[in-house]
Amino acid sequence: MAANYMKKYLIFLVLIASHNSASANGVNLSCALDQNLCDRCPEYQTIFPVEKFSENTGALDIEADESEINEGKYLLSGNVQVNSQNLFLSANDVEVSSTDSSILATGNVKFQDESYLITSDFLSAAREDDNLVATATNANYQDYSAGLRGANGYTEVIKKTPSTVLLTNSTYSLCPVNQNDWLIDADQIELNLEKNRGVADNATVKFYGVPIFYTPKYSWVLSGRGSGFLTPDYSTYNETGQSEDSYSLRVPYYFNLAPDRDLLLALSYMSSRRFIYEGKYRQLIAPKISPEHDDSIYSIEVKYLPEDKITGLKRWLVNFEEEIDLSEKIHISANYYRVSDSKYFSEIARTNTDVKTLNSSLKYTYKDNDESLLVSLLTEDEQVVNAGTPEYTRALEGSVSKTLDSNGKIPVQLDLVSTRFAHETASKESGTRTHGNIGISRKLNIQYPQVTPRASVAITNYSLKNNPNINRTIFGSGLDIDFSTNKNTSLFGYKVNHKVSPIITYNYRAKKVQGNIPIFDSTDKYDDIISFADLTSGERYTGLDRITNANDITLSLESTYRKIDALDDDKDLLSMKIAQTYFTDDEVVSNTASTNYETRKSYSDIAASIDMAVNNFSLSSAAQFNPDKSKIVKRENTITYSPSSRQFVSLSFIDEGTKETEKVYGAYPITDSVHIFGGLDKTTSTGITNAETTGIAYESCCWAFRLAHFKEDNASGGYNYSTGMELVLTGLGSTSSPLRDKIENRIPGYSAKLR
Repeated sequence: MAANYMKKYLIFLVLIASHNSASANGVNLSCALDQNLCDRCPEYQTIFPVEKFSENTGALDIEADESEINEGKYLLSGNVQVNSQNLFLSANDVEVSSTDSSILATGNVKFQDESYLITSDFLSAAREDDNLVATATNANYQDYSAGLRGANGYTEVIKKTPSTVLLTNSTYSLCPVNQNDWLIDADQIELNLEKNRGVADNATVKFYGVPIFYTPKYSWVLSGRGSGFLTPDYSTYNETGQSEDSYSLRVPYYFNLAPDRDLLLALSYMSSRRFIYEGKYRQLIAPKISPEHDDSIYSIEVKYLPEDKITGLKRWLVNFEEEIDLSEKIHISANYYRVSDSKYFSEIARTNTDVKTLNSSLKYTYKDNDESLLVSLLTEDEQVVNAGTPEYTRALEGSVSKTLDSNGKIPVQLDLVSTRFAHETASKESGTRTHGNIGISRKLNIQYPQVTPRASVAITNYSLKNNPNINRTIFGSGLDIDFSTNKNTSLFGYKVNHKVSPIITYNYRAKKVQGNIPIFDSTDKYDDIISFADLTSGERYTGLDRITNANDITLSLESTYRKIDALDDDKDLLSMKIAQTYFTDDEVVSNTASTNYETRKSYSDIAASIDMAVNNFSLSSAAQFNPDKSKIVKRENTITYSPSSRQFVSLSFIDEGTKETEKVYGAYPITDSVHIFGGLDKTTSTGITNAETTGIAYESCCWAFRLAHFKEDNASGGYNYSTGMELVLTGLGSTSSPLRDKIENRIPGYSAKLR
């Protein structure tokens, strides 16, 4: 009984806006995500037309049907208007004191200063300490400053000074005028303009007239960033071994400590696990030192479950990140990411269930573009999570890269990297690999075609823990012949530059026995779909443990259409690529430990791709064609139509030979205010749904709601299910939630931020 009551109570609480607001940005209509949202909202309205202030310095412009002077007071009646450089007043009757310039107005009163509009039955205005103080009864008010949809409401008494607005028995809303879907009803509200805070006493938050939350003291931010509660998150999920769905509620509180630092605290309750305490601190160390750099910041995040109700264990997460630019040339980055156990993400976070390892690292980088010099030091460590397996880590790595190009002579590229590899499995080989490479290349003085000969020597030393040291020296050479041409033309109605690049690439490296060398970081690029870049690079393997023997020619063709006025970040309008390599040697260095060579055909499969981006439509297709079988053996196709982040569809099909996967992502507006979103990642060859997301969202001018459902393969023959929802009252809460992050991770291209 108690558990059911608690569940219902928590569900009710999550439907509130939030206690204190961490952002009042909601008073501004943001069109960045959805221009239609701005277009469909009522045009900005004021409680009465805004008047133009008088241009007369230090004087009052007065109009009235009748006037008289009685004992130093001006008595005005009938269509009275009083105007100055900073206020406007109209009423049926107005009394102006000639001694202190105080004003009393009655009947159909309209008052305006630089930021507020007030209508009332009665209003008085007087000078106090050289400041104008206005008091009105039975008033409607509105903050119209900067042309925003500002605060508005009703109050029995309003007292306004230049720095504060005091409301008695009043309401407060950030909805458009005459559309107060939600409001605060309070005994007293103080709006402190200097402190940028609003404080309400005995406040009740009402949503469509229904009270949804009460608090004796309520505080929020008037504009910009400030401390306060963020939107709560509520979700349901299925817990292994329990017949009924479990639920969780997360209530975050944001502290705006200073312009350069903040703190987020959150209390989460999982019905199957108990309470989780969260904290995340961020600080700006230094602003960016140049446009090419980012701000120097650090953050630390901690989550702690004192006692798991199921396991009885302490469960926790720690994530520390730091990015520092000591100068324009020196950068330091560090991160520490750890959880209490390998099942933390699947059982507690219920996110990142596909992550196999957590990496922690410390890196120092020195980069001097003028001297073409790059120096770096790196150390890293890993923690295996979920169903992952241990991998090699760089316990310590140092690298130096330098280009020598003095006085236009042949440029020489020098690279040196030394890495000490570690593995948590004791039986795995470990040791230090030191690799140096010297490469030269230079275009010949031939106008057409462009001919570039290359030569290199790679020297590698392995100092191993369990085996003798190994030395490897490999010489290489090559030749690039580029027949590129380009011309201006038109395509799809655009003026474009069409570049056609037929290129012949020759590579030579002698055979070198490498089966005795351990494999620390090398992978075979040909295990996946062979790309155009794979073939034209002349190197089959990633990493440095395997260097491919070569005596081959690669023929490639690239045709690119690019808008003449395109920016650097713009995609090509159309790009088509195709490449194939011909081998003179039927053996290639193997990427299998203790194996020297493996056989291969005299030619590679053909790698081809096409990419197109026209208006809101984009197409990406890559294929690997086997000439012997005369068929496409691997392919990856994606078609996307995306007018906006709230209206798009993306279809992907991946065929890896033994595994076929389909991915569908999209969002669609049902009405101007309602849109649905969804995503499906399914291995069609096995029928397993890897991840499925469905949801619906409503967004009005001053509130928003979202409901999302998730299905995920648990790798144990079943599925995990969860449901999350959130309500945002614009200006009283902002969405900074795991639910939003989870949706955006599941649906690429979708912006899940609500109003």
